[in-house]
Amino acid sequence: MIDFPDDQARAGAARLADLWFPGTGRSPRLTALPGYAALVHRALQANPDLAAAFIQAAELAAAAGELSAEAVADWPAELAEAAFYFLASTYYMAPEARRAVGYPGQVRRPSAEATPDQLLDDDLLAPVLALGPTYLPTPTEGS
Repeated sequence: MIDFPDDQARAGAARLADLWFPGTGRSPRLTALPGYAALVHRALQANPDLAAAFIQAAELAAAAGELSAEAVADWPAELAEAAFYFLASTYYMAPEARRAVGYPGQVRRPSAEATPDQLLDDDLLAPVLALGPTYLPTPTEGS
């Protein structure tokens, strides 16, 4: 079972969670979600590699005098990215967070069970087309 080595690392994890998911008028703060500790514990068990990176980031956060985006930018990029991915995944495990942003979660809709009308519906791609182009150019060196 994977867990934080001590309360200091656990506190660092909460500091990171509050930095990256502070809550807004629309979405709840990660550490304020019901069952926050259980969500983090569950996420730690899900992926040992991400868990190890997150624990390392939590220890860095605990040791940081003032935790800010600028402080995290000085950490190894792979570590910060893994820690953020871990917390983002943890956040959206909570039904309250998903409801707040209007995401109902995955719904099982096997194509084998679709009716012929559903398979030939011209509006099938309408929600995707309504989003418009999502291409983002790759930054060039020096820009």
